[in-house]
Amino acid sequence: MSDEKIAVKADLKERRRVPAIWLLPLIALMIVAFLIWRTLYQHGLEVHVNFDSAKGMQVGKTEVRYNGLAVGKVARMTMTKDLDGVDVELEMDRQMQKYLRDNSQFWLVQPQLSVAGVSGLDTLVSGNYIAFKPSEKGERQLSFSALKSPPAPGIEEGGLSLVLQADELSSVQEGSPVYYRRLKIGEVTRYALSSDNERVDVHVYIKPMFTHLVRKNTRFWNAGGVDISGGLTHLKVRTQSLISIIQGGVALYTPQWEEKEPKASDGTRFPLYNDYDAAEAGIRITIKFPLDVALGQEKSKILFHGMEVGIIKNTSFNEDYSAIIAEAVIRPEARNILVKGARFWMVAPQINLKGITGLETLLAGRYIAMDVSQVDMKIAEPEKDFMGLASKPPASPSSPGLHLELRADSLEGLSQGSPVLYRKMPVGEVESYTLGKQGVVIKILIKPKYQHLVNKSTLFWNISGVTLEGGLQGFKVRAGTLNSMISGGIAFKTPDPDAAKVPNKTRFVLYDDMTRASETGKVIHIQFESADGLQVGTRLKYKGLEMGKVTELDLDDAKKAIKASVLLNEGADWLARKGSRFWLVKPKLGLTNTAHLETLLTGLYISVSPARSQAAARRDVFIADPRAPDDQPRSGGLRIRLVSAQLGSIKPGNPVYYREIPVGVVTGFKLGNPANKVIIFLNIEDRYAPLVTHKSRFWNASGVDFHFGLFSGARLRTESLEAVLAGGVAFATPEQGHRVAPETSFELAEQPQAEWLKWAPAIVYPE
Repeated sequence: MSDEKIAVKADLKERRRVPAIWLLPLIALMIVAFLIWRTLYQHGLEVHVNFDSAKGMQVGKTEVRYNGLAVGKVARMTMTKDLDGVDVELEMDRQMQKYLRDNSQFWLVQPQLSVAGVSGLDTLVSGNYIAFKPSEKGERQLSFSALKSPPAPGIEEGGLSLVLQADELSSVQEGSPVYYRRLKIGEVTRYALSSDNERVDVHVYIKPMFTHLVRKNTRFWNAGGVDISGGLTHLKVRTQSLISIIQGGVALYTPQWEEKEPKASDGTRFPLYNDYDAAEAGIRITIKFPLDVALGQEKSKILFHGMEVGIIKNTSFNEDYSAIIAEAVIRPEARNILVKGARFWMVAPQINLKGITGLETLLAGRYIAMDVSQVDMKIAEPEKDFMGLASKPPASPSSPGLHLELRADSLEGLSQGSPVLYRKMPVGEVESYTLGKQGVVIKILIKPKYQHLVNKSTLFWNISGVTLEGGLQGFKVRAGTLNSMISGGIAFKTPDPDAAKVPNKTRFVLYDDMTRASETGKVIHIQFESADGLQVGTRLKYKGLEMGKVTELDLDDAKKAIKASVLLNEGADWLARKGSRFWLVKPKLGLTNTAHLETLLTGLYISVSPARSQAAARRDVFIADPRAPDDQPRSGGLRIRLVSAQLGSIKPGNPVYYREIPVGVVTGFKLGNPANKVIIFLNIEDRYAPLVTHKSRFWNASGVDFHFGLFSGARLRTESLEAVLAGGVAFATPEQGHRVAPETSFELAEQPQAEWLKWAPAIVYPE
């Protein structure tokens, strides 16, 4: 290419331009618009708020704050037309324009000093200010009514607003704390009467982090002040905090034993109980008590073997006023004992001759005792309606220990709770008693650690009161313990420790006293014509030794006689044989025959003459002789017989003389067979037996032998003064001879021959 320039024809066009001068008005307009906008923006929004009072507000100084940041201030203040309030014009930051809606709130913050604390303390320095709570809900507006107090926190903060309904407000007030395990989790926001004016609605707010603690089964109670309950032995003081004491408060808990309920929603209503006990959740039951049980209006505790398991909530009469209905709440952990068969009874202090019972109730107050048997618990039939008892029931058959039944003719001073003693040590007590067909059945319980003391050989007797035995010859006083003397008691002994054990409900006889219990011998029955001189306790004697005692006297309707039951002592059953003879020994007083005077002091007794043969058949029933048998042989000595035409004044017990010395005794007599003679039985002492030989002669020594003659003079002879008064037998032996055999018979002469009186052989006898 060359560097030649090519001429080009230019097509020139003329452009039309706006002069710059014309931009000035536009710029000025924009500046004006900016200034207007800026002026309007900086001036803020005019918002009208009606307050009850303008106390502490100042035009141009009192700020409107949100979260501590000033978003406006008071521009003007004027009174309302009715003078009931103050219209305050606020100049709000325009940034708040979108938050000025129906739900936006204003309230005056000023310092407050109360027992609950100090609030609005910052206003002491900065002065009162108006708090603003913005809202994005509702229609936009610029006119509001101020709140009288700060608004309650609510859903906007994520918390939970609840309504608690109470019969009365008590000490709860706005700002009162709401506690859970003494940790403040919310507060009372306000309160008001319910729509029907029957209750008080207390509005509470629960903080967001604690809303999960409130469920539909949560219980609220008034935790203000100090709750003092219990007695002197277990005084219980319950409070939440010092603030709650001053300001009041509300506490809550959710029963963990109940099934988990859904979380409470905003606005849920709950009852507000007066105190913790009222709010305490549990299993509700009813107990029907008889009218003689004084339950009163107090909240009696329910104790199961000393542990509190519930409380009586309310008492009332049933429809026909025939019983008292107690409404109670049992703790959930005790639900297993709420079964059919559980028993309830009132325990109250009692002061009587037995002493003081239920002493703990004097200090702690009355309570309801509860018990249930292991058998009923195993059956586990749930029950919620129970029958209460007026007094403590007998121990359950399944209770630990040995349960026994004693049969007695009468109660004899025993009562429920009377002690059962072993060696005067309490080992059990009387549980109950009932009237049976054969007397009284007394149920006793032996403590577990002492039940080994009872076996089949055990004997029980009544030790109630004081037993006095004896007579003028001596007294015997028996008593158990001081308690048994007053309240009655039972004692027992076990003669054979190795005897077989006894199971529960084994029946024993309860004897009247230890003597009766110890007399386990044979019982015989003796028929008497009359009961004169007889009584229960009349002794049976043999040779002066007590062999038994009358235990019972009955009229034999068939025989029209008196039947005496005699309990023979141990080892005396050999008397119960055919041939044994019984008679009642009475005192005799006379010139010639005085005997048994001791019975005037000791009482009559029954004497017995045992059967002569040990091989005689055993026998239980006897007929008493109207008097002592004519012949009462003795076990020792030489028994011989005298044959006489007449008995004369000879009687059993008359002495037998040898050379005017008593060597034997008349033991009896009988009419011979044929009846032309009388057989008199003598007993010669063993050592004098050699004095009696076949040549011995016997004569009647009774009375006085008196002879008178003109040449011989008067002669008076007698064996002894006793023989003169009571009679007797004398004998003489001419020489020493062989000893006669027992039952040898001799003739009884009316009087001795002269030569018999001269016999004086030197018979040797053992000394």
